[in-house]
Amino acid sequence: MHQPYHIHYLRRKDIDPEKWDACIHRAPNGLIYGKTFFLDKIADEQWDALVLEDYQAVMPLTWRKKFGFTYLYQPFFTPALGIFGTPGLTSAFLTAIPSRFRYWEIDLNESNRIDTECSASRPIKIAPRINYLLSLHRPYEAIRYSYKRLAKRMLQQAAGNGLQVIRDARPEEVVGHFQNVYRSQLPGIRNKDYFRLTACAGIAYRDGHCAAYLAQTPDNIACAFYLVFSDERCVYSTLGGSTEEGKKNGAFYLLTDAVIRDHADTNRTFRFEGSDVSGIAFFNSQFGSSPVTYPHITMNKLPFPVNLLKRS
Repeated sequence: MHQPYHIHYLRRKDIDPEKWDACIHRAPNGLIYGKTFFLDKIADEQWDALVLEDYQAVMPLTWRKKFGFTYLYQPFFTPALGIFGTPGLTSAFLTAIPSRFRYWEIDLNESNRIDTECSASRPIKIAPRINYLLSLHRPYEAIRYSYKRLAKRMLQQAAGNGLQVIRDARPEEVVGHFQNVYRSQLPGIRNKDYFRLTACAGIAYRDGHCAAYLAQTPDNIACAFYLVFSDERCVYSTLGGSTEEGKKNGAFYLLTDAVIRDHADTNRTFRFEGSDVSGIAFFNSQFGSSPVTYPHITMNKLPFPVNLLKRS
C-alpha cells in the first residue's frame, strides 16, 4: 500500500546543516540560494523549512513578522527558492506549509510545477515569472557566435572606447558602486539588505564561489560593475549595472561577456535572473539565452482589515 510522504516542519535551530546542504548539492534543481550559508545571511537566520523524510527534498521558508502576524516573503537578491530535491512534490510541500504563515509572497524555481488541485485547496494566486538561462557547455567562441547583433556591436563599441575589465575587485566594491548609482531608483532596497548581500558574498568569495567585476575607462573610472555567484551547477547574475557613461559605451555588455568567457566550456548554466523587467529581459536575450518560467505565489489569509495592507 502506498504510504503518504512524510514532510516535517522544522525551525532553523533544528535543521541539520550538513544534511540540508547535501540535499541542495545532489538535487537536480539545487541552487546556491538554498544553501544554509546564503539563507542564514540573506534572511538573518529567520527561516524555517519543510523537509521530506531524511532530507530527500527540502523547502526553505523565509519569514518575517508584522502586526503580530508571521508571513512568508522573498528576500532581496534571492530570485528563486521553492522545493529542492525529489521532483513532482510541489503541491505536497505547499499543502504542508503551516497555517501560522497567514500570508505568502514567494518565488519557487523553474522545476516546481503546481497542479490545479493544490491551487484550488487554498486561496493561492500563481503568476508566471520569466528568467533567461544560457548553457555554458560549449567553448566561448561557439557561445559568442550565438550573440545577437546588438550585443556584438556593443562589445565592439566598448573595445573601441578602451574599456578594460577588472576581474579582481572585491564584492563590497560592486555593492558600493551599485548603491551609489541606483539608490534613488530602488528606494525599497535598504542599507541592511545590501549589508546582508555583502555578508553572503564575503563567504562565497572566500570559498571561491563569488567574483566581482568592474569595467573601467582609460582614466581608471569604474563605469560598470558586476557581482556573480557560482557553484558546481550554475553561474548566478546577482548584482550589476552601469553609470550613464557606461551605458553609452556598452560597459555592462563587456562585463557580461567577460563572465561568460570565464565560465565557458564548463558544465554550468548561466542564470541571468531578473528578467521580468522588459528592458532587462531584452538585454539578457542578446546573449543567445533562452527564457524559462517559474511560479510567483501569493496567498492572503490575513483577517480584515489587515489583509487590505497586503495585496498582490
